[in-house]
Amino acid sequence: MIPFFKKYKTLLIILFAVILSGCKEPTYPTGKVEESIRKLCKDEYKLDNVKTKIIGSTLGVYIPIEGLVDPDLKLNEKAGKKIEDVALSIHRVITSTNELLKFYALVARDTKASGAEFILTGFVYDVIRVRLYDISRGEYFQRILRDFRFNAGIAGEQKIRELFSALNQNPALAENLKSIFYPVYIIGKKDTQKIEITDIESKELSDHESLFYVKAVEDYEVSPGFEAYTAIFPPGFNNEYLVLIDFALLNSPIKEIIPKYFYLNNEIRQRNLKDTFDQYQDTGFIGIDGFPKKDLDLGWFLSQQISRRIKSIFEEDKKLKKKFSVASSQGEIKDGVFQFKFSITPDASKPGDEKIIFSRIMKMSGAVLHLYRFEGYKNVEFINTAGTEKKINISKQDLESLRKDKIKIDSLF
Repeated sequence: MIPFFKKYKTLLIILFAVILSGCKEPTYPTGKVEESIRKLCKDEYKLDNVKTKIIGSTLGVYIPIEGLVDPDLKLNEKAGKKIEDVALSIHRVITSTNELLKFYALVARDTKASGAEFILTGFVYDVIRVRLYDISRGEYFQRILRDFRFNAGIAGEQKIRELFSALNQNPALAENLKSIFYPVYIIGKKDTQKIEITDIESKELSDHESLFYVKAVEDYEVSPGFEAYTAIFPPGFNNEYLVLIDFALLNSPIKEIIPKYFYLNNEIRQRNLKDTFDQYQDTGFIGIDGFPKKDLDLGWFLSQQISRRIKSIFEEDKKLKKKFSVASSQGEIKDGVFQFKFSITPDASKPGDEKIIFSRIMKMSGAVLHLYRFEGYKNVEFINTAGTEKKINISKQDLESLRKDKIKIDSLF
């Protein structure tokens, strides 16, 4: 794999030449990036609630906004202006610093509508290139990731806290949940149980599902006949739960609650819930705190960008839009293999339609990977899940040959 900075050597030389021609020191030197962005937002745009955090080579910027979305669930105009002002502040700083940053993620989150957030994710060198007129503004906008979404992690945590709070305020609600909230509602005297959440960890499993690992301290007064249980579960003992939230279930999003302790065959048993929780992959990249959960990398960024471009190909081209319907598009990179799953259906099935779909997508993908000079992959898998699933797996070398028209799409079918 070609080293990152070696690939962008020419661009870096131009950038540093521009910086050095203006002054001996960069305007925003290493170590001053976070503070500088907050100061620009406050001094020039009167935004004093902006937070910043650098994770590796990724800059995270967070701003809470009251009324991010309108009643019709669209981005509020005033909120959009605030986001634009913060984005301009980010661009000013990252194009005038010697801090080695690769990505930025700007998160605007609604303080009223729980879980509603708008995310802008960009590659720092794309910002530099558009300012140097090395890429067009149209191409630049294609490269930015925009996500106006519902954060299932935030909204799910709120649902869990509401449930536990309701149990404490009205213990009768637990009457049908005794087997789940074991053992406190079995061995405790009625109306004496109190459960206090001490910690919650979450993982996004999909755009509407989240898994939560909940730690709690549970207090109670023992019921007559259950005194022996206090040796194992003294008042104030620690307990754990796994909670699965699915917001596709609109009225009852709490899909499943798994307790640590359970009673089976006259024995008290326990599950290792932390091990179970750790086995699940977190598909989300923005944490509860509004910052990226980890340092972003170019492979992930390109998988997301290309998946969005797949949709735009068939939605922005008028001729293609009349002929094809796009239901979904998702991308990921794992173990050096890109995988793009999309659901694209011809409005009227004709011979050659499948070739049109794959040809447009594969050539676009090859062009994007070439323009970024990305070498960190071996194969690319394209899967159309619409109707009878169709799949093409192509090597990096063959994708480049297809981009150069050295091989034809027919040979791949």
